[in-house]
Amino acid sequence: WLQFRTLDTDAFIVRRGPFLPGQNQWFQVDLDRSIPRLSHTATQVGSYLFVVGGHDGSRYSSDVLLLNLVTMNWETRKVYGVAPCPRGYHTTILFDSRLFLFGGYDGKSVYDDVYILDLSACAYLPQITCFSIDV
Repeated sequence: WLQFRTLDTDAFIVRRGPFLPGQNQWFQVDLDRSIPRLSHTATQVGSYLFVVGGHDGSRYSSDVLLLNLVTMNWETRKVYGVAPCPRGYHTTILFDSRLFLFGGYDGKSVYDDVYILDLSACAYLPQITCFSIDV
């Protein structure tokens, strides 16, 4: 199977075979353009790699970048809703066609919030931060 990672502006994949354990081979791949990113998350969803947030060398970002793993080209989508503050060092997980983003750091503040990106609508869902129940 394939594993993808980015290092500065270079992109690599590793090919691992079930018949050759421990004999991983890294290959550098050419992308259509260079997008520097560090302290981001990268989550594979089908034939896309969703790269969220991170630092581009000069500032933290809240961008959602899509790398098409078939064409190895970056693609853009309009993302609706209220995006999280720019950050890096966060976590994203995929569950039920949604990316859940938790926490992070922007160079000044540490975050412990949660954002949900609904992939079918390409929108961040509204967040309920407090509520009360009348009895």
